[in-house]
Amino acid sequence: MVAAVGNTAVTASDVEREYRLELFLDGKEPENDADDATLKQVRQRLIDRILLEDEERADAIEVSPDDPAVAARWAGLQKRFPSAEAFAGALKKLGMSEGALKEVLAEEEGILRLIDQRLRPQAVVEPSDIEAYYHRTFVPSLEQKGNQQPPPLSDVESRIREILVQQKIDSLLDEWLKGLRNRGDVRVFGSAETGGAR
Repeated sequence: MVAAVGNTAVTASDVEREYRLELFLDGKEPENDADDATLKQVRQRLIDRILLEDEERADAIEVSPDDPAVAARWAGLQKRFPSAEAFAGALKKLGMSEGALKEVLAEEEGILRLIDQRLRPQAVVEPSDIEAYYHRTFVPSLEQKGNQQPPPLSDVESRIREILVQQKIDSLLDEWLKGLRNRGDVRVFGSAETGGAR
């Protein structure tokens, strides 16, 4: 056991499985075994996911594996592979069935909805924030790419607003997770790889 979140035990094999799943979802394959620093980061993300799943249950957010958002993500994953056989082979190598992976995707969609529901109302973006981003980030970025004539602010305002909202949500999420870790019964033991106590 490398961690415990309330009554949920996290084992070294859970962390290794999560590591391989993350790579699969990113369209990558593990070349070798992960080093201990990587596994510690994966362990922390797994702990955070367990904490968010508890919050998701508390808010009664349920997403079915048949949900359209899950189906779209599933289709996107399949497109990363040259054929249906290659996708099935990668799933088999991962040690997951199609049904189990769809359950994971549904759980992730539920967490995204929880985060959006809880944090988007707090992620207020002022018109001055949008204007500052346009002049300090958006226009210089276009100029670096060789685009001489940036579009008027009014044409890209909604896109910039969403970028800034997402940045604020990310920051709020970090704070929320710190609070959940402090409030929850989270215990971490030694190396994510060996599970030795420290």
